[in-house]
Amino acid sequence: MDSGVLYLVLGVLAFGVALALLLSLAAVDAARHLAAAGERLATPPRGEIIPAVTARPLQGGARRELPGAGMPAVLVFLSSTCPKCREKLPELANYLPHLDDAGLELWLVSREPRWRLRRFLRGSPLAAHTLRLDMRSYQALNPTLSSPFYLFVDEEGRLQTGGTIGDENWETFRQQMQERRAEQEAA
Repeated sequence: MDSGVLYLVLGVLAFGVALALLLSLAAVDAARHLAAAGERLATPPRGEIIPAVTARPLQGGARRELPGAGMPAVLVFLSSTCPKCREKLPELANYLPHLDDAGLELWLVSREPRWRLRRFLRGSPLAAHTLRLDMRSYQALNPTLSSPFYLFVDEEGRLQTGGTIGDENWETFRQQMQERRAEQEAA
């Protein structure tokens, strides 16, 4: 056998072994990251008081504590890069006139820069209901950084429920808000 062919075969085998080793290490690293992500809860446990954080209103003004004392709140986590999140803006804006009557606050909560949020919310009344957090505070409320995501928090700051917008609990909230709007229009 020619020595050139032998060297070529040996080189291909060495490359194959190196590639297999790299892929194995990448698979182990991915499994480790997946296990770590699985250990983080999607929401704080129900009934627990959610971590108190300080937020900056998008439109300026005094910093605000979340959760606010004395009034139940819906905290909504949207991302300007998420197409589904953009679709939720009109629905959320429709709830604003009925929140006082329902005894609720609604806050969009974000970690994005002010300029990006203003562009995302351009022309929406939701800009006045948007709070910005630093990454650590944002992750304390939304550990998996999910969006579109929500938390329902009672007046004591205890988590009632949370999840992805559109799930069963969100649909119940949507129906209640539609009923409240129908009652106000009938009155």
